[in-house]
Amino acid sequence: MTESLAPERYEALVEASPDAVLVVDADGVITYANARVADVFGYAPASLVGEPIEVLVPTEVRREHVAYRDAYLDDPERRPMGASLELAGRQRDGTRIPVDVSLSPFADADGSPLVMASVRDRRDREALEKQYQTILEAIPDAVVVADAATGELVEANEQVRSLFGYAPAAVLGEDQTVLHPSDEAARYRALFERSVAASPVRERTFPDGDDLVVETASGERVPVEIRARTFDLADRTLVAAVFRDVSDREERDRQLRELNAATRELLRADTREGIAHQVADAASSILGYASTVVRLVADGRGLVPVAVTEQARLDMGERPTYPVTGAAPASRAYATGDVLSFADVSERGDAYDRGRACASMYIPMGDHGVLSIVDTEPGAFDDADTELAGILAANAEAALDRLADERELERQNERLDEFVGVVSHDLRNPLGVAKGYLETARAECDAETLDDVATALDRMDAIITDTLTLAREGQCVADLDDLDLERLARGCWGMVATDGATIDVVDDVHIKGDRDRVKHVLENLFRNSVEHGSPCSQAEPGNSVEHGSASDRAASGDATGAGGVTVTVGALDDEDGFFVADDGPGIPESERETVFQSGYTTNPEGTGFGLPIVKQLAEAHGWRVRLTESESGGARFEFTGVERS
Repeated sequence: MTESLAPERYEALVEASPDAVLVVDADGVITYANARVADVFGYAPASLVGEPIEVLVPTEVRREHVAYRDAYLDDPERRPMGASLELAGRQRDGTRIPVDVSLSPFADADGSPLVMASVRDRRDREALEKQYQTILEAIPDAVVVADAATGELVEANEQVRSLFGYAPAAVLGEDQTVLHPSDEAARYRALFERSVAASPVRERTFPDGDDLVVETASGERVPVEIRARTFDLADRTLVAAVFRDVSDREERDRQLRELNAATRELLRADTREGIAHQVADAASSILGYASTVVRLVADGRGLVPVAVTEQARLDMGERPTYPVTGAAPASRAYATGDVLSFADVSERGDAYDRGRACASMYIPMGDHGVLSIVDTEPGAFDDADTELAGILAANAEAALDRLADERELERQNERLDEFVGVVSHDLRNPLGVAKGYLETARAECDAETLDDVATALDRMDAIITDTLTLAREGQCVADLDDLDLERLARGCWGMVATDGATIDVVDDVHIKGDRDRVKHVLENLFRNSVEHGSPCSQAEPGNSVEHGSASDRAASGDATGAGGVTVTVGALDDEDGFFVADDGPGIPESERETVFQSGYTTNPEGTGFGLPIVKQLAEAHGWRVRLTESESGGARFEFTGVERS
C-alpha cells in the first residue's frame, strides 16, 4: 500500500537528511530536490526540478536506467536500488561518483505515484575501504573479516591462500567455521561468539587447554594463534580475525622443554667425554642437527673431537684436532668466545677438508671447547638456529664447569684430608708426649712454672681441636636432619657451664640441618654470650669479642661466672631463619665483621676460632650469618636461608 504525503510534509522531513533526496514522478521527472543535492551533485536544487532523473545518471548507462526505472514503477516497493551492483551518479561537471540509492514509493495528495530516492555519496566510504584493503593486504598473517551477527566471511586477504590453501574469494560468503575442523564446528562457533562479546581477544587455546587449529584445503590441522577485534563499517558490525601459524613456535617450545630435560642429564654426567656425547645426541635428536662435532680442550693437544655424530662422519669424514688459536673457524670461536656462522664454509678455501659441509655454526663452550654444527645445504641456518645451538652450548658449559668444580673440590678435600692427618697425628703425638713429661715433672717437683707449661699445652690442644673442627666440619652438609630448635638449644645449654645465666626460647621453630654441627654452633654462641656477659668480662671491654675454645673452658673449670646474662633463641620475623641474642655488653659495630676472621681475638686465652667456626658451619648449610645488636644492646647473631622442616 502506497502512503500519501503532501509536499510540505515530505519536504520538512528530508531537508535535514544527510543524504541527497529527490522526488520523481511516474515519468521520471524530478519534482523535488533537497539542499544536500547541491553538495553531492553540484546542482542548485531548484534547477533540477522538471529535469529527468537521468541527468544525474552517467551517460553510458542512461538508457539502461530508464528500463530499470520503468520496471520499478510497475512494482514499487521500499528497497535499495541495484542490490549487489556498483551504482554511480553524475555530477554537474560530468564527474562520476560512487553512490548508494534507496527507493521509497509514495503518492501525493492527489494520489499520483511518486518515488523518493535517497542518494548517499560513497566517496568517503570507498576511500576508507581502499585504505582498509591496503592495510588488510599489508598484514603478513592470514586475515579474514566476518559479520559479527552471522559469522559470514566477507573479506579475506591474500595470505589466506598461504595458510589455508584456499583462494581468498573461495571462502567469502561461507560461515567462519569453514576455517576449522568440520567435526568441531559447534565448538568454534561458540569461540567466535565469545570473541565478539569479549573483543579484543588473543588466544592460542580453548579454556580447557586444547590448541586452536585451522583445517587447510588438504585436511592438515595447523595450530594457530587468533587475534580478533570487532569494528563498525557502514552500519555493520564486523570482526577482523588474524590467524598466525604457531607450528614453529610450538616446535621451539618443544625443543626448549627437551633441552631443559637434557640439561638435567648433562648435570648428572660424571666425565667430560660423557657430557660431550650427550651434547652431540641432544643436537641431533632434539634440535635436528644431525651433523655435529663436539670438541674439548685437551692439555697439549688443542681442540680434540671427542663426540662426532654418524652423519658428521658421512658428511665430512674423520675430523681433525684444531689448535686453540689459529685461522680455523673452531679455533677462532674458541679464542674469541664469539659464535661464528657461515652460509657456505667451503668458500673459505683453507687447508681443512670438510667434505660436503656448507652451512656451519661454531659455538664456544666457555673455556672447555667448541660445538660445531654443519649442513650440506648452503644458508641452512638462521638466527633461530644460532640461538638454539647457543642455548645447548651454554648448558654444556655449565655442566663442564660443574664437573671441573667438583674435580677441584675433590683435590682440595684430598689435600685437606692430608692436612687433617698431619695435624691430628704429627702434632698431637708430640703434644701427648709433652703432657706425659709434664706429669712426670710434677711428680718430682711442685714448681709454679709447671702450671704455666700446663696452660700452654692446653692452649696448643685447643688450637689443634678448633683447627680440626674447621677442617672437618666446614665442608658442605649433604644429609639434613629435622631439628626441633627449642629441644636442641636446651640440650646444648645443658652442656655449657652457665653459672646463673638463663636461656629463653621464644618460638617453636623446626629446621633442617646437621644435628652435630648445629649443636656446635649453638654451644659456641652460648659460651660466647655467657663468658662475655659476666660482670668480670664487662669490666674488660676487650674481652667481649671472642671466647676461647671449648677445651680452654673445660680446663679452667668455667670459673668466670655468668653475672645473670639472658640468652634468647627465636625465629626471625621477616625471613626464614633464627637468631641467638643476649643482653650482655655486645660487640662494637666496627668489630662485627672482624670477629669472624680466623685467629682474631682480644682474649689472651682465646684461640680466635670460635666465631669463625660458627660462620663456617652456617655456610656449610648454605646459611648466611650476620651480627647485629639485640634489643637490650647485646650481641644478636641472625641465621638466614634456613630451610624449615
